[in-house]
Amino acid sequence: MTDHVTQAYLDDESVHGVMGRLDLPPHLEAAYGHRLVGRPFFLDEHTAHSVAADMMDFFELLFTLPKKMFDGSFTRFADALGIPPAEAALMGSDRPPMHGRADIYRVGDDFRLLEINAGSSLGGPDLGELARAIHENPGFQPFVQEHDLRFFNPVEKLLDAVGRDRTIAFLEEGGMLARFAKGFAGIKEACARLGVDVLLGELDELTERNGHLYLHGTKLDVVVRYFSAKQAVGKADVLAKGHKTELYTPFSSYLYGDKSTLALLSEHREKLTDDEKALVDRLLPWTRYLRDVPRDEVRGNRENLIVKASGEFAGTGIHPGWLMTDKEWAQLLDDVEKQPYVVQERVRPTPDVVPGDDRPWLTVWGWFVTDSGFAGMSIRSMPFEDGAVVSYAGNGLTRVSGLLVY
Repeated sequence: MTDHVTQAYLDDESVHGVMGRLDLPPHLEAAYGHRLVGRPFFLDEHTAHSVAADMMDFFELLFTLPKKMFDGSFTRFADALGIPPAEAALMGSDRPPMHGRADIYRVGDDFRLLEINAGSSLGGPDLGELARAIHENPGFQPFVQEHDLRFFNPVEKLLDAVGRDRTIAFLEEGGMLARFAKGFAGIKEACARLGVDVLLGELDELTERNGHLYLHGTKLDVVVRYFSAKQAVGKADVLAKGHKTELYTPFSSYLYGDKSTLALLSEHREKLTDDEKALVDRLLPWTRYLRDVPRDEVRGNRENLIVKASGEFAGTGIHPGWLMTDKEWAQLLDDVEKQPYVVQERVRPTPDVVPGDDRPWLTVWGWFVTDSGFAGMSIRSMPFEDGAVVSYAGNGLTRVSGLLVY
């Protein structure tokens, strides 16, 4: 079902060219200007907050998994997720702040969860700046005012959570800062527009002095972590010594963004209360550890299943059965048999319409949430014919847009 604002947009040809007339900041233009969807997206604010509230409840449920399913043992919990002991040792047992992005398909009037991304190492927060540029476009103002459109900025919500009066560094590792240079430049640019000058660097550039971490000689109050526990194992000593510098988010976030947590919730329903079962059933497709499902069952149901690497990101390790031959599917299952993978029921999303393009479009709605609730949206979309992995970094055919709420 198309909401009334989307339908009004599609019916009004005078506003169809807004995406080609945006005045984007330079780094945002460099990162996304060549890969924009030919339309904005719209959602009523009640639904934005309602789905975010469900996601916050879902995160709270994830935080109970060690106690609910492993007698409070984080060692057993990490082992069940396939996390190596050296990485698990960094994660500890602290409850992390609620900060994440839920990747969701719209199915009619409902929304179905594909995966949870927990922690601060999230792609797409600067798409709030894209929403701002759409909202402020002079030629789009009559439509904005007629429908009372607004936007939420994930970068702004991140700075609110971290604290704007602190010295902040966004840190990567292993050359990833250079690989994603355009994206980080866009985030830095967005922070500067909001009055916060953040630093960028990599983990191996850190030094420690008197309990504080330093980057290029500047003492840091907080590190916004984009590096993983795996990348940090060799730097555990300097991080431990620099304990007076906050790590946002802590490594414990990693325990809850692993796709295996979804298999735990989907498979062990007997551990859940009635309200928790209702929440999981409302949001989550059937999901299992691949190793726990009979091979013949997975092989025979290729058209309706997708296989995903548990701990990967940016579209890595995702294999839609319906786009593979029987032979390719069987070979994949043999190849990943003993690796940490999950298998999930195929979700068939409602196609989206892009003016001037007759093809149906496949859209992932990335709901950002913090402890304060709904924190904005990452919209990624592409024609169905271009595949099934809608990932800006992982699929060069993926495009982006901004969300306006009404």
